[in-house]
Amino acid sequence: MENVVRTKKPRIRRRRYLEDEAHHVYQRTMHRFNIFYDIEDYLVYYTIFAVAARQYGVTVLGLCLMIDHIHMLLKTETKVALSEFVRQVTSMFAREQNEDIGRSGSLFQARFGSAPKKGLKLLRTAIAYLYNNPVERGLCRSVEEYRWNFLPYATSSHPFSKPIVISHASRALKRAVKEVDRAKSQDRHLRYAQLSRLMKKLDMSEKEQLTDHIVSVYNPIAYNAVISCYGNLSTMLTAVNSNTGSEFDIKEDRYRFSDMEYQHMMGVVNEYTDIRPVRKVAVLDVDEKLRLCHLLQRKVSGTNLQIAKFLRLELSES
Repeated sequence: MENVVRTKKPRIRRRRYLEDEAHHVYQRTMHRFNIFYDIEDYLVYYTIFAVAARQYGVTVLGLCLMIDHIHMLLKTETKVALSEFVRQVTSMFAREQNEDIGRSGSLFQARFGSAPKKGLKLLRTAIAYLYNNPVERGLCRSVEEYRWNFLPYATSSHPFSKPIVISHASRALKRAVKEVDRAKSQDRHLRYAQLSRLMKKLDMSEKEQLTDHIVSVYNPIAYNAVISCYGNLSTMLTAVNSNTGSEFDIKEDRYRFSDMEYQHMMGVVNEYTDIRPVRKVAVLDVDEKLRLCHLLQRKVSGTNLQIAKFLRLELSES
């Protein structure tokens, strides 16, 4: 009789959950690939997140969308609600993006990371860590400069554009605002085709106005609850900008190179190729990806790893 070799299944760490406490949630992408390219990627994910937060009764203390991962600081009524909320958001976004670019399969790792933050000290370090992520990755110099950690919207509904004056707005912008407001009132997230259609009719300044409007009307973040951890916003910004925070419970990948290189890659794709939207680099065949890889190697300073992540191209182990 042949010997049977029994292998141990990898031990899955039990998720820690503390009732009435905030939890830092960290969502990684498959193979650490990029998932946010064009502005529609951010807005589709964000509106899905905002609608689901309302449906699940989630208190959102922070959300930061990075190019290849996501940070959230959440309070939920139960451990089950936390898992179901994250699963709903990530699966729905994957379905929307896959449908848009014509692919199938997962975008995120099946298991997300989470860690409870009991007490004001741990909560503050989590807040600083989340909002400082884009600073650490070289995307901005201060936390209030990055649109996709949504901190600029704590004090303004239009931090990156001029306020929309409907009576003076173009017909296209008026229609876009009306359509966005209707979708929000019906608890519907925005979809890729819808956003593409709305943005196509706007000039650059109007696109910025519409983006600010979308973020503001859907905004689920409980800014007062976050700011109360510091007393006032000014104190919070000073503290967060001077302290990157720490996260010992969730291991994050560390890269020595700036994520700004991905913005440079976006520029190269827009200037030298006819790939539109840029997120469609994900569904190029291998030969096309390799040709684009050689172009990016000539035009940007990014590492081979960064280029591979941008193209969703798996590197050889050799």
